[in-house]
Amino acid sequence: MNVVPGTVDLTNCDREPIHTPGSIQPHGVLLICDLNDNLINIASANAAAFLGGRHNRIVGLTLSDVLGADVAHNLRNAIARAGSSHLAGAELEVQIEGGPIVDASIHRYGERIFVELEPTAPAGKGEAKTALDMTQALVRRIGLESDVGSLANTGAKLVRAMLGYDRVMVYRFLHNGAGKVIAEAKQPDVSSFMGQFFPASDIPAQARRLYMENWIRLIGDVNYEPIALIPEEANEPPIDMSHAHLRSISPIHCEYLRNMGISASMSISIVVDGKLWGLIACHHHSAKLVPLPLRISAELFGQYFSLQIAIAERRAQYLASAEARRRLDAIITSLEPDEPADHALIARLPQLAALVPCDGAGLWIKGEWHTTGLAPSREQVEPLIALLNDTASDSVWSSDDLRSALGPDAGYGAQVAGVMSVPISSMTNECLLLFRSEEAYNVEWAGEPVKKVVEGPSGPRLTPRGSFETWREDVRGRSMPWTDPEIAVAEATRNYLRDVILRYKEATAEERNRADRHRRLLNDELNHRVKNIIALVKSLALQSGTNATTVAEYTAALEGRLSALAFAHDQSQGESGGGLETLVDAEASLHRFGATHERVITSGPQVGLDDRAFGVLALMLHEMMTNAAKYGALSTPEGRLHISWTLDADGHCVIDWRESNGPAVTKPERTGFGSTLIQNTIAYDLGGSVDLDYQPEGLRARFVVPSHHLRQAVEVSSVRDVKGPAREQRPLAGKSVLLVEDQALIAMDVEDTLLRLGASAVTLIPSIPAAMTELVRKIPDCAVLDINLAGETSIEIADRLLSEGVPFVFATGYRDTVMIPERFRHVPVVRKPISAAALSEKLSAILLNG
Repeated sequence: MNVVPGTVDLTNCDREPIHTPGSIQPHGVLLICDLNDNLINIASANAAAFLGGRHNRIVGLTLSDVLGADVAHNLRNAIARAGSSHLAGAELEVQIEGGPIVDASIHRYGERIFVELEPTAPAGKGEAKTALDMTQALVRRIGLESDVGSLANTGAKLVRAMLGYDRVMVYRFLHNGAGKVIAEAKQPDVSSFMGQFFPASDIPAQARRLYMENWIRLIGDVNYEPIALIPEEANEPPIDMSHAHLRSISPIHCEYLRNMGISASMSISIVVDGKLWGLIACHHHSAKLVPLPLRISAELFGQYFSLQIAIAERRAQYLASAEARRRLDAIITSLEPDEPADHALIARLPQLAALVPCDGAGLWIKGEWHTTGLAPSREQVEPLIALLNDTASDSVWSSDDLRSALGPDAGYGAQVAGVMSVPISSMTNECLLLFRSEEAYNVEWAGEPVKKVVEGPSGPRLTPRGSFETWREDVRGRSMPWTDPEIAVAEATRNYLRDVILRYKEATAEERNRADRHRRLLNDELNHRVKNIIALVKSLALQSGTNATTVAEYTAALEGRLSALAFAHDQSQGESGGGLETLVDAEASLHRFGATHERVITSGPQVGLDDRAFGVLALMLHEMMTNAAKYGALSTPEGRLHISWTLDADGHCVIDWRESNGPAVTKPERTGFGSTLIQNTIAYDLGGSVDLDYQPEGLRARFVVPSHHLRQAVEVSSVRDVKGPAREQRPLAGKSVLLVEDQALIAMDVEDTLLRLGASAVTLIPSIPAAMTELVRKIPDCAVLDINLAGETSIEIADRLLSEGVPFVFATGYRDTVMIPERFRHVPVVRKPISAAALSEKLSAILLNG
């Protein structure tokens, strides 16, 4: 019925009509009806036996005759709900009249209706709800990821948890049609293809078209015997089965899977912006059929996954552009006004090279060649500069094949294969050149390191190793192409660098004047500070001598106060933050005691300040104390100062300042630098407030520090003793962990927790036999055992771990420990849901105690 001319092999497999194989896989039945009269004109050869044997011949009967009137009615409704499209409708757990219970899918294509029937899964009733619940859980979890890499890793884990395959890979198509495995979830004893490259020819064009047409592709057993289709007439033309789930598979693809040791597979298409972005590929080492409800769920997940990939890629492009602009801003703002432009750019060449992913860069400026990373020599780059002068003129220019552009003898092709030129001057040929190596440069086989050649009917090419070598040959001499977002970054870089050069060429005296004014401002501030310190020292000297009776007493008092002043100054320069009480006491100690009474009285709760608030309040208190000593209550022996602080209802810190018994106070006619500093620092730097009230009997002030600048107080003698935050607890640092848990999603969560606690490797095992096999292969450093495993307990595993001297903890969702034998009552137990803190505590204990 459907004979391919000649033998299908690697030379013509891209022309194999895989959409019209004339047969199906044997795990179901295909009935093809005329759209108008519902007569079955084509059926698979196994239809009569599968449907109970009531009819010796199916072709020529109606769907009602074969399936029963009710079933046929429901299927016609399903196809009607799909409208005129080829999308399939589904009816689950359908009782065929006089036959089995089946899952049915039905779709329209052209003038035909395709009905596919498969046995309902042995799990029976509830399979659809289980699939729906699983889909909802997977969608919620994948929605938490925001970048392509995290999406791919989580997607592979989730699909494996959902479908139970030995290996699940996320396979991404590259710019030239080739592919790469970017994520993988697998059984511990299964070989890895992570990072593996495959040539475009591994998935020919007609196969990619079918992946776009049909999101799910299932192969239950690569060694199956195909079931032929029986037409009504012998000369029936080939049937287009593009949208049929049961369609037979290309023999070349089956041979490829057998060479990999794969017995069953399933793929889920990833479609982004109407193009085939990649596949979620599932492999199993024994025959495996996925029930229709789970396949429908997998298809829904694949569609949602595709949307998340599209969102993540757009986010990545936006972040890349924003990061490039940020880096350019940082480069520009780091330039010194007096630094020559060419020297500035040459010194920052590594930063310029980091703007776009590349392997090396060079600056051609003033006839000199300066490089970083992998870049051609001056002799090699001169023909390229000449080519750019002739072709690129004043615009960004790129190529991923310099060997073709400059000839095979120019020295390009391996280390340097592609270039992007960024002009930096409109008057000369000066430019920034970014280089990329050959795409296959330094890329090695990502799977098993031993080469394997498998001879088959189609030759040794149909192996992963053979595919990898073919891919390497396909990309020899060419780099990864420069993408549109990267070219946009290059255009922005061109404009930035031209502005830099123009700024240097058009620098004016006004710019130098601004720098001079800034330096004068700094000098004025320094002068103000020096005068304040001198005035304060003078005040200390006078007041220290007021009540001193001997020179020694005077000297000791003055020396102590000067030391306190130095300590307060150190605190104002600190960067570690500290307690408010420590800061106030340090400043108050300069003036606290007079001859007969305590002059500075402080009170308030323990309040911690962050770095910013600590520095600002140190300056503010220093100014306030200085002014009080020069003009206020502390300028006389009888004066007193009360400083108190409280936390208001919103958590803000309110500081009250009250002076008394000093000279009469009048509001100053002019605002000096110190007063401006007091007013502005808290309001401007901290977003707080300052109120100064010049009462005749003494200054009153109120300062408010917002709550987000407060932290837990640290009781230390000075800010020099403040320690950094405690390091994160990592009790499993460098240790391997065996995790036995039969719920895949719970296992994934606990695995993430164990890795955050420092584990170097976590082996996930779902069952007792698998765990015992793993313990023969490798003994872990410690283990976490779910007590209840699908109706059994993990006590057998615990006994083995105990005999090997491996410490472990139990995990359980039960409130008591009745199922734990007496000999294990000493083993710590963590309750589900498992928290990181509880797991860390229990694991730390067992590892500490051995």
